[in-house]
Amino acid sequence: MRQSFAIVLLLAAIFFTDCKGKKLVDKQELASREWILSEFKKGDTIQVLPAEKLTILFTDTNTVYGMAGCNRFMGRYELSKEKGFTLDPGGMTMMACPDLGFEDMYVKALSGAQYASINGDQLIIEGNDGKVVLIYKPYTQEIGVAMDEHGCNAAAGYMWSEVKGDCIRIFEEGIRMDSQIDKNATSSAFLLFSPDSLQVELFLPEENVQPVLDRRALPKGGYAWNQEDDDTYNVIKVDSTWIISRRGNILYTSGSQVK
Repeated sequence: MRQSFAIVLLLAAIFFTDCKGKKLVDKQELASREWILSEFKKGDTIQVLPAEKLTILFTDTNTVYGMAGCNRFMGRYELSKEKGFTLDPGGMTMMACPDLGFEDMYVKALSGAQYASINGDQLIIEGNDGKVVLIYKPYTQEIGVAMDEHGCNAAAGYMWSEVKGDCIRIFEEGIRMDSQIDKNATSSAFLLFSPDSLQVELFLPEENVQPVLDRRALPKGGYAWNQEDDDTYNVIKVDSTWIISRRGNILYTSGSQVK
């Protein structure tokens, strides 16, 4: 009987820990509230936090939304015994801010997350080497009060789309595009097509507005989405890969780089 009980305890320990022996955070507890960053440690340095409240919200469907300082991000997270805790900030809004240094550092810290634990009322997210630690506390403000001029709930990750004429979560509805200019970029671009595919809206990290491109037939068949101005962005599909280019330079693709 004692031997059987010991085996049960061993199996329970394996189930609740990742491959490196750290206890996995409980998803229900993680997604039970919105969190606000209270401390950011990088090595021996405690970073000075911006005036903006840096909130983060996890859902039970593995999506995550948050404020990075100037821009909001929307992405995904995973919990598994093999990989522990991982977080991909995904797409971001595209506000132009005077100083994006802290935001970039914060997003990279989230991207490098390996572990997450809840100690009392604190959520602790840390990197693999333990040198970067993000500490959060519960955020008491009700979710859903931060509406933009279109009535979109920014706190829950919604933003306005011209081609849809509605508030959308771009991570859920758009086609994610990876930068081919900066391989270390922490934010992605997204394509969002109108229901009839006659227009495509570009959500680009470097733009303050989302360009809307019109569909045009190509002489050799197929379509491209652009504007009459030659200096505009151009969207085309090659085989199964979507490409965003400008002035002949490939900026983003939906897969590996097209040569």
